[in-house]
Amino acid sequence: MSNDMVTAPTQWAWTEKAESENPTRSRAGEPIWPQYQKNAPKDWLDRGLIQDASEVVIEGQASLDDFM
Repeated sequence: MSNDMVTAPTQWAWTEKAESENPTRSRAGEPIWPQYQKNAPKDWLDRGLIQDASEVVIEGQASLDDFM
């Protein structure tokens, strides 16, 4: 893993891929470990393990766009 870091516009959250690879420590849609919530290893983003929390889609939750 390289030392390159990426900064999230909001904060980083785990993806479904991360949950499938490590279900005991990563849950899709939940924030990643506190020390990495804003700045995380670029490798995690490149591998699809994290995404910006603003991109998380929670099933059954309505957004403002649903009412416009």
